[in-house]
Amino acid sequence: MKNNIQFQNNPIQSFSEGHINLILIAILALYPLVGMGIDLIAPSLPAISHDLNTSNNFSKNLITFYLLGYMLGNFFIGFLSDAIGRRKPMLLGFIVFTIVSVLPALFNKPFLLLIARFLQGFTIAAFAVSSRAILSDILPKEKLLRTTTLIATMWGIGPIIGPMIGGYLQFYFNWQMCFYFFAFMGFIGLLAMIFIIPETHFHRHPLQYKQLKNNFVSITTHRIFLGTIMLMGITYSLLIVFNTLGPFLIQTSLGYSSVYFGKVALLMGVTFLAGTFLCRRLLKQLYPEDIFFYVIFIFTIIAAIGVLLALFYGNMIWIVIIPSLFMFLGCGIIYPTAMGKGISLFRHLAGSASATMNLISISITSMTAFIMSFIHANSMLIIAYIYLGLMTLASMVYYFLIRPKGLA
Repeated sequence: MKNNIQFQNNPIQSFSEGHINLILIAILALYPLVGMGIDLIAPSLPAISHDLNTSNNFSKNLITFYLLGYMLGNFFIGFLSDAIGRRKPMLLGFIVFTIVSVLPALFNKPFLLLIARFLQGFTIAAFAVSSRAILSDILPKEKLLRTTTLIATMWGIGPIIGPMIGGYLQFYFNWQMCFYFFAFMGFIGLLAMIFIIPETHFHRHPLQYKQLKNNFVSITTHRIFLGTIMLMGITYSLLIVFNTLGPFLIQTSLGYSSVYFGKVALLMGVTFLAGTFLCRRLLKQLYPEDIFFYVIFIFTIIAAIGVLLALFYGNMIWIVIIPSLFMFLGCGIIYPTAMGKGISLFRHLAGSASATMNLISISITSMTAFIMSFIHANSMLIIAYIYLGLMTLASMVYYFLIRPKGLA
């Protein structure tokens, strides 16, 4: 006899537990593409600057444009998914993502590359925000937080395999092959949407300006929610700093190949993934607020030690790698904890909350990427100072927004 689980938004509609698990597997399998969208082209940034005869600032902004599109896509599509459902935005998103990923490979034009990167971010956001809302539709509350950390783990696979794949594609082919790879992955996502992932949202909220405004104000004035999404943006920025400045420091200043950088980035991704697994274990023993307190304090100290190492030992490759590894580990613990805590606060407005979450967190990350495009990191000391600054900001966010009010 089938064990049926009813959707929270529509008690009449139900699917078998096996179908629920299949939906979850499909979402988890596709989620690495979200993180991979940033990291896959990182080893190719110097080559793109050379081939298109553009500045390093231009190639660094390919990450900024992706994040900008991802931020805006999450915001608008999140509210849209509460009004028209989850499946339509995801289906259309994968169609457009597949098409725009092919264009830069066929027409090597700088402006087209920027447009394609923006649209890649915007359309993959349809999957990211809608899939998180689907989890709120189909999972019970006690399972949602654990599954959200698993989503962050699968996202972390993108930074693990993305730079490695991108490094080999760049070394044996060229940067254009990275975009053909994106198109292939988008087509796989489209097939999953057609054959596996159904509509899960039936209690629709009409797109009314007054209601949207009230929802937005209610969400953004929640002190802890605001603090968690700021932590997401700040800790995610740690990864962006390395992925933006790291290729030029390691490949241009230190003289290593794109394949070597891909292997270093692979090590960073594995470390991030280890952080997400550690996060899941910590959540079984500690409240999210306690995790924030201990982890932020410890990794701020580690960032300060990284500055001292860079001052005394200079540009030795291990000075580049070891502090960055710790920052990726800290992000792997803080980011999914903050995401899970934030989503759990507004289950009744899952799409809108997810949209707002990504608007603020990715705007922080996009601003970081934009600032990084103007920084010429020819030494690890610059990156170490940025790591320390970001962890100091995370400490301030915890103290003023997340710290329980009863603490002195």
